[in-house]
Amino acid sequence: QAQGRRQRGRTRYDHSKRVRVDPGADMSCCPPGAHGYLAADHADEGSVRSIDGVSFYQVGSGPNGLLLVPDVWGWNGGRTRAVADDFAKKGLSVWVPKLLPPYQGGTDGDGLPPDFNIKERGSEFGPLITGDWHQEKVVPKVVAVVKAMKSAGVKKMGFVGLCYGAWIGFHLNKQVDFVGCASPHPSVHIEGMVGGDVAALGKTAKCPWAFFPAGNPDDGGDGTMYDAEGELFKVLEEKFAGKNVTKRYPTMSHGWVPRGDIKNGLPTGEGEEVQKAVTECLMDICEFFVKRGLMRRDKAGLPPPPIKLKKPKFGKVKSIMPDAKGLNLMLKVVKCEETESGKAWEAVLGDDTGIVTFSLRNAEHAASCKAGASVRVQNARVVMVKGYIRVVIDKWAVLKPADEPVDFEPKADKDVSAQEYELAH
Repeated sequence: QAQGRRQRGRTRYDHSKRVRVDPGADMSCCPPGAHGYLAADHADEGSVRSIDGVSFYQVGSGPNGLLLVPDVWGWNGGRTRAVADDFAKKGLSVWVPKLLPPYQGGTDGDGLPPDFNIKERGSEFGPLITGDWHQEKVVPKVVAVVKAMKSAGVKKMGFVGLCYGAWIGFHLNKQVDFVGCASPHPSVHIEGMVGGDVAALGKTAKCPWAFFPAGNPDDGGDGTMYDAEGELFKVLEEKFAGKNVTKRYPTMSHGWVPRGDIKNGLPTGEGEEVQKAVTECLMDICEFFVKRGLMRRDKAGLPPPPIKLKKPKFGKVKSIMPDAKGLNLMLKVVKCEETESGKAWEAVLGDDTGIVTFSLRNAEHAASCKAGASVRVQNARVVMVKGYIRVVIDKWAVLKPADEPVDFEPKADKDVSAQEYELAH
C-alpha cells in the first residue's frame, strides 16, 4: 500500500511535450526504446583514485580538463571509460566520478545493475532519482572531484554529461565555471520529474551547451526541448546567442554513445551504423570544444576549418589610376575588336562613372565581351601603353559573365583610357 501511495502521488514527465502527465505512471530518465545496459569491453588506460570519499577514474594530463559525468549505469558501464580514454588522447585531462549509491549491487559499485530494464522497471527509478540520486546529494560529490581537478593543475574545464549526467551538469554549472558543456542524448527532463522547471534551470547556465538528442521525439526519441525551436535550447540562445549547438541523430536510440552495441547490433541500429554515429558524435563534441577554446583542432583529429571566402568589394571605373592593381569591377561591354588575328583584342567596357579599354590576350575573355554583355572583373591590373591606361587580365585575374545583368549604362563621355599620362622624373 505504501508503494501504491507513492505511485499515485507521483507524476511522470512526458519527453516530447515537456509536461507532467498521468499520476501513477512509471518515471524514467530514458525515453521508450532507449538502449539498455552494455558490458564494458575495454582495457582502461587510466587509473582509479579518490578524494573526500569520492572515487573517480582519471586519464590524461594537462591544464585543460574534461569532467565526464556518466549515465545511470555509472562510471564503468558500456563505453564510458573508452570515451574518456579517447578524449585523453586528444589532449585533455579526463575525470569520470563514481556518484550513485549502487542499486541492487550496481555496475562496478555504481548506479544500476546490469540486469535492470528501465522500460519494464521504471517505477523503481522514481524513488532513486528523488532520493540518493537526486542532484542535491550528487552535485557535492562532483564538486569534490572538481577540487581534485584543480589541485592537479587543471585550469580550464569542459563538461560532458551522458543522459542523466546532463541534468547533473546543469545544476553543477551553477557553481562551477566551464568553457562549455555537451551532452549526447541528454536527460535534463529529469528536472520536471522531480518538480522543477526545465526552462528555469536552463536560465541558470553559465556557459553554452551542445545537445545531441536521439531518435524521433514523436516516436520514443529524446524530447523537442533540445532542438533549435525547443524550450531549453531557446533559453540558452537568449543567454549565449549563436554559441550553442544542437544536432539530432534521428536514426539512433537514446543512450547510443555509451551503450549502443557496435559489435552485435540491435534492432534499432546495426553495429556498424551505431559505431559510425558514435564516432561522428564524439567529433561533433570535439568541434564544439575547439570553438570554446578547450581543445586544439589538430590534437582533436579534426580537419582544417573551411576557408571563408571574402566577398570582393567592387570599385568604379572613374577611380582607375595608372598604378592600379587588384581591380574588381562590374561592367557592361561597349565594344570589342580584334587587333591581331586570334591573338589580341581591345575591348571597351564601362560602368555608370566611365569607360576603360581592356587589352585582351585570351579568346575566352574576348568571347565574353559582346556588346551589351555584363561582365565581372576581379584582380585585374593596369599597364601603361604609350602613356595611356589599359587594363589587362593576367593568369591571376578573372573576367567572366556576370551572374545577373548590371542595371546601368556606361558613361561614355568619361574615358579614363583617353587621358594621357607623362612619366614623372
